[in-house]
Amino acid sequence: MLLPENKAISLELQNNFKDLISNYEMSFAVVDLNDSEPKIFGYNLDHFIYPASMYKVFIGAEVLRRIEIGDFKLDQKIVIKSPNDVDKDSRIFPGDTRTLLHAGDDVMIDYLLDLMLTRSDNTASNCLIDLVGRESITQNIIYKNGWQGSDVTRKFLDRTKDAPYQFSSTTMSCARHFAEFFYLVETGKLESEFVSKKLKEYMLRFNKSGRQGTYVPSGFKTYYCKGGWLETNLYKNKFSSLLKAVFTKGWAIIRWSNDAGVAELVTGERYVVIVFSVTKTLFPWRYFPIQDFGRRVMEYMKK
Repeated sequence: MLLPENKAISLELQNNFKDLISNYEMSFAVVDLNDSEPKIFGYNLDHFIYPASMYKVFIGAEVLRRIEIGDFKLDQKIVIKSPNDVDKDSRIFPGDTRTLLHAGDDVMIDYLLDLMLTRSDNTASNCLIDLVGRESITQNIIYKNGWQGSDVTRKFLDRTKDAPYQFSSTTMSCARHFAEFFYLVETGKLESEFVSKKLKEYMLRFNKSGRQGTYVPSGFKTYYCKGGWLETNLYKNKFSSLLKAVFTKGWAIIRWSNDAGVAELVTGERYVVIVFSVTKTLFPWRYFPIQDFGRRVMEYMKK
C-alpha cells in the first residue's frame, strides 16, 4: 500500500456523493498531489470491479519497461496476426481518423502503444499483450507494486480463440490500485522516469471527442487519462432473455463506466481522480453521470 488513507476526507467525500453511492456500485479515489505527503481518500477503495479498457495502462507500462532494458525498441516493427485484429468498425473510435489495423499490417511498437493509449485500440492491445506476455505484465508491474488482484488475465478476444486462456478469470481492479499507478506516473516513479514520462505523453494525446470520461473542459490546464467502458444490453438479444432479466433480476442493461487520470487546474493544483462504476438498469437511457462526478470532485477539492 503506497499511500495512506485520510479517512476523515473519505467520509466527507462519501457524504458528498451519497446520492451516487446509493444508486450505483462504485469505487472511487482521489489523491491530492499538492500535499507534501500525499494521501488517498474516497469510497470502496479496495472494491474490485471490471476495469474494461483501463487495464491497458498496465500493458503499456510493461512494454515500456522492456523497451528501456533493451528487449524491444520503440521503432521496432511487428506484424498484426489474426485473431488479434478484433476492431472491425471505426465508429467505436469517435474523433479518430486513423485506419483500423488488419492482419498482415507491419507496424511499429510506438504506433501500437499510441493507438492503445490514445483511442483504446483493442487490436493494438492484443498484439502488445502477445509481445510481452500477460504473466510478465502481472509479475513486473502489478505484483511488484503490491496490486495483487489486478492481474491481467484477458485479451479483447472471444474466449474460444484465446488458447490456452479460455477459462481464465475476468480482469478486475479497484480505485486504490489505479490511484497509486497514476500517482507513480505523475511523480516519475512508475518503474522509471522514462516509463512514466512516455505513458503520460501517450495519454495526453487521448482524443476525448465523443467520449464520456470525467473530463470537464472548464478549469483544467491539462488532463491525461485512460477510460474504460462496456455494456451488456439484453434489449439487443432475444426477447425471452429480456423477460428473464426483468422478472428475476430487475434489470436488462449493465454498464461499466470507468475513468482514471491526473488533472492539473489552471491555478496549478494537481489531483489524481479515479472512478469505477456499474449501472444495472431496466431503462436504456440511464447512465452513470461520470462527467458530473468529475465536476463535483473538483468543486470539493477547490474548497
